[in-house]
Amino acid sequence: MARFLKALGLVTFVFASAAGASSRASAQNRVIVEPSPAPPGDFQIIVEPPTTAAAPQELPRAPMSEADAYRHAELSWMTFKSRNVLIGSSVATAVGAALVFPAEFTQCPGEEMSLNRCTPGGKAMVVIGYPLLLVGGISMLASGIAFGVMKGKLRRFEQRAERRESRAVRWDPAGPRFVF
Repeated sequence: MARFLKALGLVTFVFASAAGASSRASAQNRVIVEPSPAPPGDFQIIVEPPTTAAAPQELPRAPMSEADAYRHAELSWMTFKSRNVLIGSSVATAVGAALVFPAEFTQCPGEEMSLNRCTPGGKAMVVIGYPLLLVGGISMLASGIAFGVMKGKLRRFEQRAERRESRAVRWDPAGPRFVF
């Protein structure tokens, strides 16, 4: 068990350090080593950002109608709320699992399924952990479905709005002509 916990801690450390790694020094940056005006043997390292070609400018979007803007704001808010509920229920499930599984293996010896076999600490962990695990899991499933549905509705709404805007006749400044 101690070996498993050490491996779990090591994996967590690796993921945390990879997630927190600086994005300033990436493989795309050019590193230029130039001799400094100081005595020989000292080098100055200069990191320059990668040069990119000028990206084509997006055409200005036509303003949405008031009803469309309201619908877009409503869908965005519902998507945001369902995502937050999904995150919260995932955390509740993880906390429940973190309480239940160690309690079952270390604090509650025996084969019978009752709280009488557990130590007082194990009883507390099981009594708090099982509801968190059950309610969090059910809530995570339901909010995951709701988040997917709301995200799909928002994506389809934005695609429809984009198609409606693109049908209008407008002047394309990149190529001097009218586009439909």
